[in-house]
Amino acid sequence: MAYNAISGTLVAAQDYIPGNLIVANVVSGTLKGDGSNIEYVPRVSNATNNAIITNVGGDANTLTCESNLTFDGSVLSVTGELTASVGVSASFFEGDGSRLEGVASSTLVATAIVHGSSLVAGFNFFTGALGSAAAATVSLPETPSPVTGQVFHVKAPSNCNSIRRITVATSGTHTIDELDSVILESPYGAVSFIYAVSGSWLLY
Repeated sequence: MAYNAISGTLVAAQDYIPGNLIVANVVSGTLKGDGSNIEYVPRVSNATNNAIITNVGGDANTLTCESNLTFDGSVLSVTGELTASVGVSASFFEGDGSRLEGVASSTLVATAIVHGSSLVAGFNFFTGALGSAAAATVSLPETPSPVTGQVFHVKAPSNCNSIRRITVATSGTHTIDELDSVILESPYGAVSFIYAVSGSWLLY
């Protein structure tokens, strides 16, 4: 099969509808070469390995490679600021997190408790001395279910002893190191629990 080699400027034939209404310029066939001088064909500037292509200035014929935004098939790398109009989720975040905003403070919530209280995440302390009752009982929550990694501290008052002891009990089918309860019986005694896995509290 033969082909024509053309040099200079090629003006496309015009496609028209009878009545001399021109609807388009048409060139058919297979174009060879890099086509660098063909007009109105979107081209990429600043070609960069693995860079993501974006539009420039709302012009459909102007594209660029963002060298600060790359994807190698497994890792998306961003150099610069990252913003989102909704939440950003991940299995975990790396780094020290020193510039994260809207993160709950690491300051523990201090909650005053009495006999019969349900403990909350943070620091739980008895208000004043224990009453004349032989013992007091407080409980770790089952519902709503605590979040894995939450820590619960319990602090006894000055008159806690073997008679005025404090029992920290579990709820439902939860256990503490496979036990149903832990007892405090020393003045100013304290104990800490972490919710490690579903239904399981650990002492530490």
